[in-house]
Amino acid sequence: MSIGFRVGGYGFRRENSSTLAGENSAWDLCRMNGLGLFGTRSLTGPLFLEASLDTYFSTAQAQSTDLPLDRQSALMSVAAGARMEVTPWLHGYAQLGVGMELARLSVPYGDGTIHDNKAMPDGFFGIGGDIRIARGTFIGANLRTLVMGNFDYDPQRLQMSNQWVAAPKSSDVFAASPSLAAQGQFFIRKEL
Repeated sequence: MSIGFRVGGYGFRRENSSTLAGENSAWDLCRMNGLGLFGTRSLTGPLFLEASLDTYFSTAQAQSTDLPLDRQSALMSVAAGARMEVTPWLHGYAQLGVGMELARLSVPYGDGTIHDNKAMPDGFFGIGGDIRIARGTFIGANLRTLVMGNFDYDPQRLQMSNQWVAAPKSSDVFAASPSLAAQGQFFIRKEL
């Protein structure tokens, strides 16, 4: 059994983007940074389970065509994985997980804001590795591909054309659809 602390970030895949040099990354839509706690329990052989609680918040790196979304999220997840010992001090692993995102969302509109709270499922596949730095203490990193809720919106729709136009419904602005995201995390883990 082990417990750990991690920091990381993720971004959604931007459709119709290019990854050529000098252009924006394809994974920079709704960039989020955060931190979390996790616990693992070894099963038979190389198998293990992980439970985690992470909190993420949107960054100010949006492009001018993006909706200025303020997104604060709590992610709860469970995962099953397999760990491989490369050497006594180096381990690699792969894992598959599911969870729930509880999100608090807002965008500016006129003199106020449009806001909503959402509970959205998510799932991920990840690979990672860690290095033992002391007895029972490891540092490591992982990369994950997630499927989670994001919002298909047109920022032009939210602009007020005159003062008598009613604000759009939050359910229209924050209508989530499944999207791909890429995540990177660094962690420290202590075996108990």
